[in-house]
Amino acid sequence: MFRAIGHRAAAFSRRTTEPDDFAASLLGGQFEYLPVHGTTFDATLRILMLGDLVVQHGTDSAHITRGVVQPGLAGLIVPLRRQGGGATANGAAVVGRDAILVPGGTDFAVSCPAPQNWGSVALPAEMLAELAELAPAPVCVPGGLSLVTLSAAASERLVAAFDAARRLVDEAPAALQVPGCAEGLAMSLVEMVAGALAPGTAVTPQRRATREAMRVLRSAEDFLRQHLARPVYRDELCAALGVSRRKLHDAFVATVGMSPAAYLKLRRLALARRALRQAGPGQTLVKSVALSHGFWHLGYFAKDYREMFGETPSETAFGMAVRRGPAGAVGRMLELARSG
Repeated sequence: MFRAIGHRAAAFSRRTTEPDDFAASLLGGQFEYLPVHGTTFDATLRILMLGDLVVQHGTDSAHITRGVVQPGLAGLIVPLRRQGGGATANGAAVVGRDAILVPGGTDFAVSCPAPQNWGSVALPAEMLAELAELAPAPVCVPGGLSLVTLSAAASERLVAAFDAARRLVDEAPAALQVPGCAEGLAMSLVEMVAGALAPGTAVTPQRRATREAMRVLRSAEDFLRQHLARPVYRDELCAALGVSRRKLHDAFVATVGMSPAAYLKLRRLALARRALRQAGPGQTLVKSVALSHGFWHLGYFAKDYREMFGETPSETAFGMAVRRGPAGAVGRMLELARSG
């Protein structure tokens, strides 16, 4: 289900060590987070809703994000602080003052091999079209992700705006109820986005080779879902997708920063964890989940699982009688946002 943007002013935050819970809290599309093997996932999300605009401020550990932006929206994602290099968006390196512009309906993959701070603004697509009238063409290619190299001034203003949004969520969320506050903040953000797309801004649309790499990745994931109960091997995948070994390898390295075998194993581990968290406890459950996700050697499954998630499959199963979701006030706010 797509995450709907509501028409009210609200602010809330959430910290979690569960990638699925973090992805479910994001507004403006469908998202999936995969933690990088050997790291402990930890993330904080702050959301500021201003009518038709939604501002999100994230702090997260190394991960791969797969997502689709909700049709009718557009998202501008701005890296705020990196603790390491190597981040890519649909295979394109995100460096310096680059921001990521994602039109509605666009499928994207962002690989972050190190912790990141980022901010994003989700706004109606027609609003972006109006703001981009003076920007270099093509600012927003339908179905395609673009990198926008911000000017120094535009970058500084946006970074400051996201920091102010973070502080407002943390320290003074009640200020949104002051008459005119939410409207003023929304208009300021619109002006900043317009400034980011001003004449002279360098826009790099998604290349044809990148679009093809994303097609290969999508097809590979579809094949994995259809054959979840067993390992998928490289030659079998090449035959099913009609690509060479080199093309398959290059597509995965370009889009998610790892080999097909490493990524598909990561996906199966993440899907196995999701199944364990959604079901009841029991040793038999762990075995059945492992086998149904293509892990035939239970000892290796438990070892890889613990290295990735910091606990054994049994600990996950016994600790989760039902799938955890957003709790308390945060959960209520998220439900209101999606129904708005």
